[in-house]
Amino acid sequence: MPLNIEITEEERNPLIDRKEIKIRIDHFGASTPNRLEVKKKISAMQGSDEKLTIIKKLETRFGASYTQGKIYIYDSAEELQFFESFHIKVRNLDKEKRTEIYQLKRRNEPYKHLFEN
Repeated sequence: MPLNIEITEEERNPLIDRKEIKIRIDHFGASTPNRLEVKKKISAMQGSDEKLTIIKKLETRFGASYTQGKIYIYDSAEELQFFESFHIKVRNLDKEKRTEIYQLKRRNEPYKHLFEN
């Protein structure tokens, strides 16, 4: 299913060095789109690095055929690491990496290097 993403609001936050975008995704007759697919499509639309793009929130109301979301595109990896919380950074990774990070965290082993790849 091709994603029909409409940018409803876009503004620049110079204090944090990021672009903040609000979107609407129409998906009549289909399920809520995958977070990683949306991230890939937004990165392509904005011409930004996929690693610096964070899907903060995707919300579908019960019975609605659209999803609203909030996306942050950072200028640098340092700003992203400083401002985003652990669970948001993990949520924006693929399933294999998420599983690996959670396993390492449970065993109290280092896992921060996995965010850099």
